[in-house]
Amino acid sequence: MNSLKQVCYFFFLIVALGSCTQKTPVKIEKATAQQKTPSQPVNDTIRLHELKKLFVTGDFDGDGTKDTLFQHNFSRLTGTEIEFSADPFQNEWDTVVYWFFRQESDVYLALNKTKRDTLHLGPAQGLYCLINVGDNNADGKDEIAFVIDHLDFSNVNSCRIYSLCKGKWTELQQFGIHEGSFSYTSDEPPVFREIEEFLEKQNGRWLYKDYSKNDYESAEEVGKMLPLKPGRCR
Repeated sequence: MNSLKQVCYFFFLIVALGSCTQKTPVKIEKATAQQKTPSQPVNDTIRLHELKKLFVTGDFDGDGTKDTLFQHNFSRLTGTEIEFSADPFQNEWDTVVYWFFRQESDVYLALNKTKRDTLHLGPAQGLYCLINVGDNNADGKDEIAFVIDHLDFSNVNSCRIYSLCKGKWTELQQFGIHEGSFSYTSDEPPVFREIEEFLEKQNGRWLYKDYSKNDYESAEEVGKMLPLKPGRCR
């Protein structure tokens, strides 16, 4: 091999190795369990635990009195409330997903008042958080923020802001979050009053950051938290 060919060969080798070792951050959303039929786990022994359900108080209908909004998880298979479910810490995640789909799980939110709208969220393990974020759109009613614990295989999720609009629960805003904000090291799962880095109350004001946003006008905007300003009911 002459000297010119040797130079070309080593140059090609360096470029090829560089392209193989370069790491480019890419956000990948895996297929959700709703997009495929979960297969039955090999292990038929499923360990259960008491299913945690959240609640929050506030004036959600604007009548000047305090309401309580409860999380439920209903099994359409048995026609009863799910009190104990497959434990994600003692079973494979595929097993947990299969268990909830087998139960035909339906997570929903209901007020402690009769003849009020019920917000159905579909099959899920539950909620990561359920937060009263106050009246941010000045319509006389408190809004709620929540993140659904989906039966999927992705850590990419979204926070949803809802309000009662003409008696119906209506989504006013949605923004991306990462489920790593709900990690904990204690034996008992904590009640999350904020979503670290994505929904925080600072100096009496709620701020948020959209994890899914990728179009910024300037470098200064990247990672900056903005005031929470959900639209009004229509």
